[in-house]
Amino acid sequence: MPHPELRSDPRIDALRPWYHDFSSLGLDTGSAPAGKLRRAAARFVQLFSRTLPGGLGRSLNRRASALRSSAHRINQGHKESVLVPFLEEALSRLHKEPSCVDLFCSDGYYCCVIARISPAADVLGVDLGESDLERARLASRLLEMERIRFAREDVPSFVSQVAGRFDLVFCAGGLYHLNEPRALLANLRRVCSGFLVLQTVVSLENEASDYFESPAPGWSHGCRFSHARLAGWLEELGWRVKKTERNELTGNNRPCDRGSSYFLCEAPPG
Repeated sequence: MPHPELRSDPRIDALRPWYHDFSSLGLDTGSAPAGKLRRAAARFVQLFSRTLPGGLGRSLNRRASALRSSAHRINQGHKESVLVPFLEEALSRLHKEPSCVDLFCSDGYYCCVIARISPAADVLGVDLGESDLERARLASRLLEMERIRFAREDVPSFVSQVAGRFDLVFCAGGLYHLNEPRALLANLRRVCSGFLVLQTVVSLENEASDYFESPAPGWSHGCRFSHARLAGWLEELGWRVKKTERNELTGNNRPCDRGSSYFLCEAPPG
């Protein structure tokens, strides 16, 4: 995508830190430092903030959050290099006014990417985080993308209850936060009539074809699985895999968090 002149706005500043860098779409949501220095600084600021009273401690905690969010910015480049071409291919094969849903949409970045690729698309972003959705609504308004709307919903519950079907289902970054990711992939069959674009963290620590662990290592929720296990689920459920790619998310430290898998799938018939 072209990189237009960046537009700044005080409302963007008030909602920092942003999960995504919107500069490719023309919004200045800020840059961030990278690498080991960023991670060390975030940890130091977080620990130091605990020793301080009240508002000062909270202020430093916000700074720690901003430093941690830069890991997402590092990873964004890795993800976007695959996800944008997958979206372009899927949307090119649909009619001119496709219905699209972005599950776990966070600040709505990929909702806006979809709308930029396909301006006549109807796009729904779904996420449970109200502060993320506040950012998403602001970004879509500033970009004058009037065909995007957002819903504050638990994604698995939304998928199990929504009426109707979508030409494009986009699901990035959320699968590994679930305890039962296969169940979501199964339920998506009911709501997807065209293409599924899928991205998730996968483990580089255990790449066995049957590897699945819940909760995720070091977490009290979520899960980890291998690329092969995910590919097996998609095959078992009847998804027709058109393309798949893998890369590493270098903003993440642990091998179980560094793998990233991508699938462009066509919906099963019927």
